[in-house]
Amino acid sequence: MTRDAMLEAHVQYELKRLNRRNVKRTIREEIAAALEWLEDVTLNDIASAEGVMAAIKRNAIDRPLSDEMVDGIEENVRQVYRHLREDDTRAEEIVPRDIFDRVVEIFIGLKDLRRHVTHQFVSNSVYSMLISDVLYHGIKDFVLTENMLAKNIPGASSLVRLGRKSLNVAAPKLETGIDKQLIKFINANIQATITQSETFLDNTLDAPTMRKLGDEIWNANAAKTMAEVSGDIDATAIEASIDVARHFWLHYRQTPFFHAIVEQVVEGFFERYGERNVRSLLEDMGITQDVIIQEAYAFAIPVIEKGLETGYLERRIRKRLGAFYAQYGEQAEEK
Repeated sequence: MTRDAMLEAHVQYELKRLNRRNVKRTIREEIAAALEWLEDVTLNDIASAEGVMAAIKRNAIDRPLSDEMVDGIEENVRQVYRHLREDDTRAEEIVPRDIFDRVVEIFIGLKDLRRHVTHQFVSNSVYSMLISDVLYHGIKDFVLTENMLAKNIPGASSLVRLGRKSLNVAAPKLETGIDKQLIKFINANIQATITQSETFLDNTLDAPTMRKLGDEIWNANAAKTMAEVSGDIDATAIEASIDVARHFWLHYRQTPFFHAIVEQVVEGFFERYGERNVRSLLEDMGITQDVIIQEAYAFAIPVIEKGLETGYLERRIRKRLGAFYAQYGEQAEEK
């Protein structure tokens, strides 16, 4: 048989292994052989923590985000938002009650975190302003309109209001003076009030109260549809959030904190699994031979069929094998 005839026979043999009749058997054989080989190959044999970190640095840290990728991500977020605005799936279908209750129990267990959050909240200047305003209006309204005398004596409330109007006419600066004294009193005692409110919140938010609060949240939201939940989110807020998220990621991925977290995860993975053979590691993660074959059928076969249909695979096989057989022709000429 001539060299060209051998080349042609070899090309046709390889193409036959990939046709519709034989492609599944070829895939099964190659996957089985690869997994058998991987029984004797550890993770450390073919990869390292340093190599994975280098890949992450190249692709997740240093590689710029292309405009097309950013546009694609943004459009996907918009598409999800548009879908949610019309979706009638109820919240309880996404988060079942038993899972919601487990989340509540987790929050109940986070006592130290809850106390820390409460302290941060009540120490905020806005909270101080809120408490001051509530105290001011509450004390003033009680003294001038809703005191115990007005509540217990018929008609006294009207007399108090009438007296207040008359007082404002007769001594217009008197109520202003009362206001100043009241504000002065509140400002002098606001810190004690805030401390008391913090203590109240810490003592009140016990397990039974938290469970009751969880029940109220569930009852108020479980039956709401995704359209109702997302209805309060304005489209402009979505656009702004996308832009903020992009800028945050571009900054965050460059921080030493991100690098340290990823490094800890990667090194921990290799410390735990580095000496395991790759096949058993894959199987422990649920990636069995059957799973690999199933996914290869789903994704590889359409690509192979298209490659055969367009002649791409034949051209590549012929070029690769042609280079091999050509060397024998060169050797014959040299002799």
